Amino acid sequence: MVFALMGFTIELIIRLFHFELVGSGPPRTTMVVLADMALVRKYQIPLQELPLLCVRLLQSWTADADSTAVFSEKEMIEYANRRKEAKDLAERKRHMFRAANPGAGGDA
Repeated sequence: MVFALMGFTIELIIRLFHFELVGSGPPRTTMVVLADMALVRKYQIPLQELPLLCVRLLQSWTADADSTAVFSEKEMIEYANRRKEAKDLAERKRHMFRAANPGAGGDA
């Protein structure tokens, strides 16, 4: 399934991402993903990553009758944890490289 982002709207602290299922033919299938912006800030999820995260959610989701999904706090926590693990791994690799190459840090 391929989803096209059609835009977003904001209602109080909820951002609603509107998607269309591409290739579904007429009538077009419209999906909406809700994201609580307070939770997005709490878990330090970059705003520019939200549409892609919503698409991933839709690709793994079975639509109910109203075609609305929620980017839940549980999913945000899981994403934030994966992001932190990747950042920590990159930092460890950088420190290992610097230890193995003492003059490679750019400190002249």
